[in-house]
Parts: sequence; structure tokens; C-alpha cells
Amino acid sequence: MNGDGNVFLQLLEGMNGTKWLIFGVILLTLEVITGTTYILWPAVAALIVGVLVFVLPLAWEMQFLLFFLISAGLLFAGHKYFQPLMKGGEPSDLNDRARSMLGRRVKAVTAFETGRGRVQVGDTQWQAMMDEGNAAIGDELKIVSVEGTILKVEPVS
Repeated sequence: MNGDGNVFLQLLEGMNGTKWLIFGVILLTLEVITGTTYILWPAVAALIVGVLVFVLPLAWEMQFLLFFLISAGLLFAGHKYFQPLMKGGEPSDLNDRARSMLGRRVKAVTAFETGRGRVQVGDTQWQAMMDEGNAAIGDELKIVSVEGTILKVEPVS
């Protein structure tokens, strides 16, 4: 590195294993802050290049080529294979009130005539219907489905 060259070129030529590892840790820190997983893969690539530079004497051009190729490969693999695994799992009932009520036990607050009546869910009364039979006031019922604002219930066995 001579003093009369381009500063950016001097920075590139001066890349060593320690600088790659520091760059990887900085990118990992940004990933933790953002949580997108898109910064994760270049961070891992920088760490891999940092370790490789300690083991193999690589010119700066080869270091950046390896960084680019490893980053591109990890971004592709991460987007295609790892990201769907992280988003998988059971759907949450957090914002789906109807789904969260399924299987819940409730009490009839009115007599069911022709399969229709009202039930108490928490502090709210809901319209309810039964496919078979009728229920008396105070009978314990179980919610089996929700159709709009009407709960379908059945007697607790």
C-alpha cells in the first residue's frame, strides 16, 4: 500500500482475516437489529472468508469474489430453504377470535327452541344454534364452529 494511490483501493488491498471477521460481526449486529435474515447471509459469508484468509493466502480480488459467490449462494439457499422453515408452524389464534373460541365450553342463557338460542362467552352473549336437539337454560355446551356472528354448539358429552 503506497501513499499516492486511491484510498478505496488501499482499503481493498488491506483486507485481512481480522478485518473480514470484524465486518462479519458488524453485519451480524445489523441483522440482530433488523431481523430480516437478508443481512445474515452476507455476514456468514464474511465470517467464512475471514477464516479462509487466515488459512489460505488469498489476493484481495479473490477474497471479494469468494465473498460475492458465498453471499449469493447463501442468499439463494436461505430464501428458498431456510426462511420457509422459520415461518412454518401452527397458525396462531392471536388475531382470530372465532378460531380461539372453538372447543370452548359455554352455558346456555336462553332455552334453545328449534335449535336456536343464546350462550354466554365470557361477558358477552352470542347467538347460537344446534344441529340436533335443544338445550335448556344453564346447559353446558361446546362451540364446534363459528359462522359469522352465530356460534354452532353441541351438548357436552
